[in-house]
Amino acid sequence: MVDVELYGPQKVTKTIALVDSGADYCLFNIEFAKEIGVEIGKCEKSRTIGVEGGSKEIFITEIELQVKNLNKVKILVGFIDSRSVTGLIGQIGFFDKHRIKFERDHDAFEINPIK
Repeated sequence: MVDVELYGPQKVTKTIALVDSGADYCLFNIEFAKEIGVEIGKCEKSRTIGVEGGSKEIFITEIELQVKNLNKVKILVGFIDSRSVTGLIGQIGFFDKHRIKFERDHDAFEINPIK
């Protein structure tokens, strides 16, 4: 879990997110979109598989995201109406800009920007 800030057109909000190598997109609960001023009606619609055991609609848009102690990045995120998702850091847009190192035997992980 990492601390993140989501930068929207109207506001910045803080939350926590799970770094999830199995997730394609960074996903955040739809309530965060409302809070930071993202207009869901203007977002690209897509579907994700695996959340709540099925397929769910997601609303994709570009925002700035900052993981604590790292630089802000402009990234495509999906907002989802799901009680089981607060925040997920997925591969598209984040893993390709950072080196993620999981060390299960040490119960630790690192995130470093790719230069």
